[in-house]
Amino acid sequence: MSRLALALLGIAFGLTGVSTLAYELLWIRQASLVFGVSVYAYVAVVIAFLGGGALGNWLFSLVLPWIRQPLWLFALLQIAIAGLALQTPGWLQAVRPFYAALTQHGGVATSLLLSLRLGLAILILAPSALLMGGTLPVIMHWIGRNRGVPVRSIVGRFYALETLGAAVGSALTALWLLRYLSSLQAVAVAVVVNLISCGLVIIVQVTRKSPPSSRLADSVAVKVTHKQAMDREQHVSWSPRQLLGAYAVSGFIALSYQIVWSRILAIFTLDAVFSFAIVLTTFLAGLATGSTLAAQRMRQSDPTMRTFALIQLLLSLSGIGTMYLFYGMPLLSLEDIFGSYTMTRAILYEFLLGSLILLLPTCLMGYLFPVTVHLVTKSREHLGSTTGQTSAVNTAGAIVGILITTFLLVPGLGLQGTLLLLAGGSLILGLLAWPVRWAALRRADQRLPAGMALCLCLAIFLRPPPVYLGFRQDPGDHLVYYEEGVETTVAVFHVPEQNYKVSFVDGRIEVPTDAVSLRAFRALGHLPPLVNPGAERALMLSFGNGIATGSLETHGIPHIEAVDLSREMLEAAELYWEENYNVLRSPHLTLHVEDGRNFLLQTPYTYDIITTDATHPANTSSWALFTDEFYGLVAERLTPTGVFFQWLPFHSMTPSDYRKILRTFQHTFPHASLWYTGGSHSLLMGTPFPFGQVELDQMLARLAQHPTAHSDLEGELQVRDHFVLAAARLKAFAGEGPIVTDQQVFFAPTTDHVQEIAAAILASR
Repeated sequence: MSRLALALLGIAFGLTGVSTLAYELLWIRQASLVFGVSVYAYVAVVIAFLGGGALGNWLFSLVLPWIRQPLWLFALLQIAIAGLALQTPGWLQAVRPFYAALTQHGGVATSLLLSLRLGLAILILAPSALLMGGTLPVIMHWIGRNRGVPVRSIVGRFYALETLGAAVGSALTALWLLRYLSSLQAVAVAVVVNLISCGLVIIVQVTRKSPPSSRLADSVAVKVTHKQAMDREQHVSWSPRQLLGAYAVSGFIALSYQIVWSRILAIFTLDAVFSFAIVLTTFLAGLATGSTLAAQRMRQSDPTMRTFALIQLLLSLSGIGTMYLFYGMPLLSLEDIFGSYTMTRAILYEFLLGSLILLLPTCLMGYLFPVTVHLVTKSREHLGSTTGQTSAVNTAGAIVGILITTFLLVPGLGLQGTLLLLAGGSLILGLLAWPVRWAALRRADQRLPAGMALCLCLAIFLRPPPVYLGFRQDPGDHLVYYEEGVETTVAVFHVPEQNYKVSFVDGRIEVPTDAVSLRAFRALGHLPPLVNPGAERALMLSFGNGIATGSLETHGIPHIEAVDLSREMLEAAELYWEENYNVLRSPHLTLHVEDGRNFLLQTPYTYDIITTDATHPANTSSWALFTDEFYGLVAERLTPTGVFFQWLPFHSMTPSDYRKILRTFQHTFPHASLWYTGGSHSLLMGTPFPFGQVELDQMLARLAQHPTAHSDLEGELQVRDHFVLAAARLKAFAGEGPIVTDQQVFFAPTTDHVQEIAAAILASR
């Protein structure tokens, strides 16, 4: 087989990695608009995607002995994947009313809701993922049947190409496709990539000079080499089934590591819409590097069980080492490295952090795949089947790892405790696989694993503090609450001498009790019932620590529902009892752990008041609360006299993005008005009627009769000053231009323009 043909196949296979990760990120984003951005919804979508891929690996590995033209099958797979991909966005949209109808009866249990999301995600995403899972065993089957191809190193090389393509697809999607194209356009780009891959494979198929054939000599050579290696190790080898079981456990550990590392890295990064993809890109790049190194090494010698065991032992040590790297990470701020903030530097900074933590352990994980495939492969004609089975069991282990780590290990043991457990798992795998007879205690080849086990125990004993705050190493004396939950890591600090409290959610400041911030929180709670005094039912999206909800509750509204993604924030609200008027004890309040947008799909009620508390458009958990579709959903859930208030910050935002959100809000609420309470805090109000000076005077008269609101908002003159732009002036200030839609939304954190935007608002009043 010519080098050119093999190169074309490698490029085609790498392109499948590009399209697969592009689809995964795009579909996760689109599915979040249906199922929500909570960890429960995310896990359901990822399991559907990975599960479909694992099933594809396994099923295609079973039918490969009957496949006579694998390259034609590979080409057909690319066409089928492209066709399904074009339909998937429409299916996700179509399932939304069905999902909403099934959940709009209230009181749906979390387990039932997760099952529903998983079932619908499998129905929509698994068919495409199943076909994607078939590409690896099919291409390996063709290589195994083709004379002249170096089987010993080819698995590592092709796996490296696919994984490198996946890393490129992840970065391309997060930093370019989502930024400049709509979701549908981005899917179209990925479809083109599939078709190019298909075309390259067809070129190889129609131009090859000799048909692929299986050679007995190649099969025997592989067997003999493998046997010789085992004889050199002087031990009884694991059976292929045992080795596949061990590799499934290794998949469990690998994905569990990724979850923990991603959770901790999120505390040190911007948590922007591209942050997770950067971590994923770095993870995949490490896998590609490791498999490349394995392929180079396997050109010279066969890997053995000792290789498998050594990688597990090294993975154990590198996993423990990440604890110490995370401890020192507060010393590596963006400003210290780059001097000043730009978006490009922020992206490079996040890549730097990800590489520092992930490069070594992910290289080891990538090295492990071709080693395992070699050890379980009986002959080259079985290469496709064993490659598919190896990938399938590893992915199956990863799925179990996602579930157990997300919902059991992290909440139960914490992030550092989970890291220690995973490192211990790798150590046990390595010790069990190490090819020596442990009864002979003085043998020299036992010194390495024994030494590694000793180093691991020492590292555990000297481990750093298990507290991840993102901005400092030492929590100090003012930390009064710290909890690592399923969704978030929450810390609360209290400085009694200054009467100051502040929360940190995944490393980002939330709910500070300085005067300017308190004024905004109070306004979010008091203004809506003052505008709509007859409210019977109110909804607070993003409860936070309850200050706005507590202010709202003082108006005697019979039914108040509050929603927050973080169960830990609800617990931490107990510490804000003074600021939130002990609202958690109110008989009128019902709390829900869910994301706000998905809750609007599920609730059977309409509301007289809907308010969104502190959220930022650039955050991964709240970008979908600033789109035209979200505002339309809010309007559907308002009563005919209902009002909607939204906190809209303008720190870390460009003036153009701020105006774009204003235009989007007013597109749904034409009578919208803007309030400015100081700092970077502005509030948008949507009413079913024009709100001008007459309505403002009536609202201020009601304010005078409510002692708590009057005190919290500092009187009528202060509130009158907060009202800056009525509908006509707001429309002029926002200007002409595009609005934000679900299909195209990308808000990147930027340098602060607070003074510039505030001055422009006040100048337009």
